[in-house]
Amino acid sequence: MSVSATVTSRDGLQTELDRRQSRLRPPEVVMQPAMMGAARLTRYSFSRTMLRRASRDGWRARRARFDVDGYGHGEAVYELRTGDCCFSFVAFTTTIDEAEHTDRVIAERWEIAAALVDGEATGDLLAMLRREVPLQEAGRLDPRVLVLTRGNRSVRFFDYLVGALARGEQPDPRLVADAGYILRSTAFYANGKYGMRSFEGYPDGHPLRVPYRAQFVCAWMFRELGYDLVERCARFRGGSASVTFDPCWRRYFGLGNATGLGLVPFAFKHPRVIHAWVAIRELALADVRSLTGTGERLARLEAWIERAYSHFLRGTEDDCRPFLNSVEVASVVARVRDAFERCRHESRPFDALYRWSEGHNPETTELVVSLLLELHEADDDLIDDLLTVDEHASLDPALTVGEMRALLDARFDWLAQLDLDDPSGDAWWWVISDNNEEPRRALRSRLNPANRDVAIDIALRLWRMRSALAAYPDSSPVHRVLREHPEHRIAAERLIVSDRAYGEPRDNACSVHYLPLLLQRFQLAMYGMDNFKPKSTDWLRVTLFQGAPRFSDLGNNEEDAWVLPPRPGTAS
Repeated sequence: MSVSATVTSRDGLQTELDRRQSRLRPPEVVMQPAMMGAARLTRYSFSRTMLRRASRDGWRARRARFDVDGYGHGEAVYELRTGDCCFSFVAFTTTIDEAEHTDRVIAERWEIAAALVDGEATGDLLAMLRREVPLQEAGRLDPRVLVLTRGNRSVRFFDYLVGALARGEQPDPRLVADAGYILRSTAFYANGKYGMRSFEGYPDGHPLRVPYRAQFVCAWMFRELGYDLVERCARFRGGSASVTFDPCWRRYFGLGNATGLGLVPFAFKHPRVIHAWVAIRELALADVRSLTGTGERLARLEAWIERAYSHFLRGTEDDCRPFLNSVEVASVVARVRDAFERCRHESRPFDALYRWSEGHNPETTELVVSLLLELHEADDDLIDDLLTVDEHASLDPALTVGEMRALLDARFDWLAQLDLDDPSGDAWWWVISDNNEEPRRALRSRLNPANRDVAIDIALRLWRMRSALAAYPDSSPVHRVLREHPEHRIAAERLIVSDRAYGEPRDNACSVHYLPLLLQRFQLAMYGMDNFKPKSTDWLRVTLFQGAPRFSDLGNNEEDAWVLPPRPGTAS
């Protein structure tokens, strides 16, 4: 983006949107469920911006201590230095029975319990971590702790990898077609939970004072632990015959993760955050579409298309519905490659390729978007600044009904497309489970909410407020409406805070037809995850940092050359 890095406010982001208004994709396209559910990681996903920052600023990471036995039981400490700051990732490792492995946060035992902390892990800080971190939610921490996490070994592949290295062999690429990870994490708690430091507790200039930066530093260090555990266990089992991962494999595996319904309330409750995520992507896309086709740009895009084809072609053929599996995505990439050959001679070839993609399904469109964004070169300082938003907004009780109706028409005209008066539009209600504190949804026909529902029924609330406003003249103040109908206060306040173009998923989370996977995939793609494998309508598994630099690779100026890695041992 050719804008000053000092532009950090909402007005600054809006100024950039206004400058490109005629070239931006409209919200009615971008925020449709099917389009959001086809999102892919991009150059501005959080995992990638974090690693670019690490490379640019000369961060250094090392394994400080590894007191782990041949079975993978023990304690490990890793350190990250970012100039004057030091952070430690402290992990406590064991093994549990396979039957106890679960992706759900309600598990009571894990093979890895870990934390990212501020400073060196010594003395009373280390003593506190040993006592509290294995307890996870039952523990109590202090602001020296930045992130709390846990996870398990990959049931299918951890022991296989140990066995192969113990025999002096590298993994068989035919056996790891869909094995994108060694360890699978289940949560990254932060921002003040359980006594940890809140996001607002980071001072200006702090290297982690960017939304999600601490969590992704933690995840990257968690991934390093997986490699060390495998190689330690292999050395114990194979002795002098054992080997470590060779250069082809030492970066291939990422960190597994899984998500369920917990992501859905976040997206519906934070419209300004969602807007910032989407707006950054859409600004970059508009910039790339305006570019002319220089030889260097054309060659770069061609290389990214070939890289994507090689990566997906040798991936999984598992059933990933409603998404495409890797091999099916490869066929989409092949069509994109053919289309690019036809578009490359246009005066604006990247715009031509995008316009071609609009005539196809959302998977094709969003794949093209992700590839095009590899050509964009924004100031990462600016990107970091624009991710921090002010979510506070006050409802002025002196607003008139006429003004409220005008806001509804301008911001939520799409509600009329959702059939919200039909009983099927209010089939599900959402709740925080008493037993495990996880978001859940229940059918109204089976269980009464009893006033315990979570207010993410945004579409229904605003639609019902619209109906209530019909009984009042335009000149009536809104405080009169809310005095007589206090049930509409949440809707009125949401109308005020929903003042960003890309803030609202155009869907109804309470509809009988609602598919949580679509919004989950959107958020995971923004984080930088890939390899989407649904396990039900409500949760899916993904991979993070596959192919990413390891600790010793920092500073090699690779930029983003690590994403979409080819599977070792196969032809490119």
